[in-house]
Amino acid sequence: MYSLAIFIIVIFSMSVIGLRYRVPPFVLLVGGAIIYGVAVGVPAETLFEEIPSGLAGVFLLLAIPILAGSVMAKYIVEQGMVQDMLSDVRKLVKRPVVLSSVSGYVLAPPTTCPVTTFMMLAPVVEHLAGEGKRRSILIYALAIGTTLGAAFIYPTPQNYPLFDIIHTDLSPVIFDLVAIPFSIGILAATIYYFSRRAKKEDPSDGGICIPACTERFHWRAWAPFIAILVAIPIGWEILHLQHFGLVQFIMLAGMITAVIVARPEARHSGFLIGAKHAGVVIFDVCGAGALGYVITQSTFTTDALHLVGNDLPLMLFPFILAVLIQTAQGSRIVTSVVTAQIIASNGLQSAYNPLALYLMIIAGACILSFVTDPLFWVLHRITNDDVKTVCKNYTVPQVIIGLVTLAFALGINFLFPAA
Repeated sequence: MYSLAIFIIVIFSMSVIGLRYRVPPFVLLVGGAIIYGVAVGVPAETLFEEIPSGLAGVFLLLAIPILAGSVMAKYIVEQGMVQDMLSDVRKLVKRPVVLSSVSGYVLAPPTTCPVTTFMMLAPVVEHLAGEGKRRSILIYALAIGTTLGAAFIYPTPQNYPLFDIIHTDLSPVIFDLVAIPFSIGILAATIYYFSRRAKKEDPSDGGICIPACTERFHWRAWAPFIAILVAIPIGWEILHLQHFGLVQFIMLAGMITAVIVARPEARHSGFLIGAKHAGVVIFDVCGAGALGYVITQSTFTTDALHLVGNDLPLMLFPFILAVLIQTAQGSRIVTSVVTAQIIASNGLQSAYNPLALYLMIIAGACILSFVTDPLFWVLHRITNDDVKTVCKNYTVPQVIIGLVTLAFALGINFLFPAA
């Protein structure tokens, strides 16, 4: 039980240190890996071989998708095409709450990061309503939409590692066929909630109907995303790529298209800005790989399973593990990577229905999105709301989403148990 106690101490120490001293996530995660390894008695030579091994594994997995998503997002922002995209969406969606939520939900997967998507769309969404509470409602609706899209639509850096690290026979197509309708149902409930809030602020219209834009469709703004969609059947049917190669292929297709359609004067600067942003995200996630790898090479899994066998239902283990890791460091991508590494290290996936297992990890990453969640503090700054209000409008809905997803996952596992 020693390694389990050290894990809990390290995880919560990381949370306190990161919040109080604003330590960069990469330093925090690698530092946590070193402290954990030393505390459980890993020899120094072994420890400093495990850390780069964990870093390299995650870099191989996520470097191209994150770089491509960041570059596409920055090209769109730098060339002022966010407004073009939203003007196109307005032709179909009239109400600001719906527009905010749906835009975040749809654009989060190709841009790979909910924070990136949020920062890309927030300046435009802010202008859909005046100042005050109505503006804040649209911002919160956007935030929930982006987190839903990033969590439930394959492939994103939050759910893609689950498939690559935890080897099961679950097809990504089956995952999307279940997860997307489920998340759309949650999105609809979210839209209903925030629409009621908006109507309460101004009973006369319930959310301001925006006239449809009469301009032509902005193909250039949407070209990278269209390229991703076109690349999927090409990679799957013609090139016969499996999910790892397919994700790399489609994201490269989107990034190359973004470069091609960009204005000549923006090509170099846009790529540099996107690569700079991607580099920070990639190294933060690679730090998670280092921590996860060091943990999985210890006796942690054995000790944790012993505890589960005595005191907790085995079925809740992935969820509880994800909750602990999410609470400690705040990144949903990091939570997915580390949880997947721990689950896969001892073949625990065989105890669960694969779809239920993935959904439980996603559910755990929604819980306690509070002090360590970077999007929480972005919302705090943009809305100028106090911490209590941000918790009410962002953290509490995330917790509800996590618990609903957990219940859905448990239902799947009960009806379709692991073979």
